[in-house]
Amino acid sequence: MIFFNGQPSETSELSDAVLLGDGVFETLRSYEGRLFALDSHLERLELGLVDLVGTPVPWYSREKIIDGIERILRHQKFPSGALRISIYSDGNWVLSHKEYVVPTKGLSCTVIEGGQEQLGYKSSSYSTRLRARRYAEQQGFDDAIFVQEGGEVSELSTSNLIALVNGVWITPRLESGALPGVTRRALIDNFEIKEGKLDLASLEGADSLGAISSLREIQSIKAIDGKDTPSSNRFRELQESFHSWILGNLAQ
Repeated sequence: MIFFNGQPSETSELSDAVLLGDGVFETLRSYEGRLFALDSHLERLELGLVDLVGTPVPWYSREKIIDGIERILRHQKFPSGALRISIYSDGNWVLSHKEYVVPTKGLSCTVIEGGQEQLGYKSSSYSTRLRARRYAEQQGFDDAIFVQEGGEVSELSTSNLIALVNGVWITPRLESGALPGVTRRALIDNFEIKEGKLDLASLEGADSLGAISSLREIQSIKAIDGKDTPSSNRFRELQESFHSWILGNLAQ
């Protein structure tokens, strides 16, 4: 189901901004119609809007977006869903909600050097990241890990990353080019995940590796460029604890 400018629609009138991808978006999980960290996602989206079109943004209304979200969730309530909020520079906005199948297998990743420009929010112009993932898939992998020119690891194509190094959970610092992810922040604030510099040697020597995002929660990374990576009891404990924490902190 798609809601275009707050109204149910099988198709939308595609404006230039929509066609050109001149907008910002957020994607988050729904659990039986309840959302994880809606306010945090909207705050990041609003920061992106200000960067995109300047301030103030006279046509934007958080209340209208929330009303549309409540309506689309009532229309389609999945045990596990993916809600996408897209807002474009001309004021058009689109909501979509579909069933989300939780991944159960670990990810096999390849390394792509060069990193990506980080805006601090999710731009609709996501082609470079999706191109990196397609390249990884063409090579037989599930996803790509970005490494900056100086050797610092930043993130996956559409997910943040965590590594258990010498008994400490670490996520790449924002200076590496990592997105200030909502799940990343929740783990830092509530599960003692530390920010730090990581390189490929750190990943290769880690006791566990995971990809983190609002959709996938925490998914194991099982191999990098064909070399298996370990997974520990600490990883499974964190997965279970974080899932339980999410269920206890869903929007009503």
